[in-house]
Amino acid sequence: MNRYSKGLLQKPELTINPADPVTIPKFVDPLPIPAIAEPAVCYTYSGEIKLLYRMVMREAKHRFHRYFPLTTIWGYNGTYPGPTIEVPKDSYVKVKWENRLPSRHLLPVDHTLHGTMDTPDVRTVVHLHGANVEADSDGHPEAWFTRDYRFVGPKFTTGVYEYTNHQPGALLWYHDHAVGITRLNVYAGLAGFYIIRDHLEKRLNLPSGPYEIPIMI
Repeated sequence: MNRYSKGLLQKPELTINPADPVTIPKFVDPLPIPAIAEPAVCYTYSGEIKLLYRMVMREAKHRFHRYFPLTTIWGYNGTYPGPTIEVPKDSYVKVKWENRLPSRHLLPVDHTLHGTMDTPDVRTVVHLHGANVEADSDGHPEAWFTRDYRFVGPKFTTGVYEYTNHQPGALLWYHDHAVGITRLNVYAGLAGFYIIRDHLEKRLNLPSGPYEIPIMI
């Protein structure tokens, strides 16, 4: 029995070419809602609850459209987009970013660009776009690290980042930020949502749960 036999899907008459938008059936897949990340550790320090998340960058497979074959991607915890980190305003969070990617890049690396001439092809560092953070947790382009931190960039200090979330509620996103290959790593799939919730947002009574669909372009 194939996926068309029960009439659940109408087999398209066109020959589908992922490189040609005209041949791709539209509006056949629901917009995906990334899973909410679960903290690996929850502990109390000085009377406050602290959360530690573990986000592992690894190679995986993803289907971008129901009629497309599985595609190799790099994802945080193996998903694309990565799991959404959702936290209340002013809550203290730590995230351990781990690189478990292959030694060979998915895409061609241009070794004429700054920072790529004498560095490993596969290196990563994470920037939380829009967050108010200290310098050592900001994902400096030269704070990159390779698998298991075997090689690190000149600005590297730690693989565990601290986020105080001392800012208004907002939809942020985290992504790779390594010098010379940011575009390649993000294109490969290293991106995800980070949502800060606050009391003002709650008072607005906006749609939530399954009615809140984040969109990343």
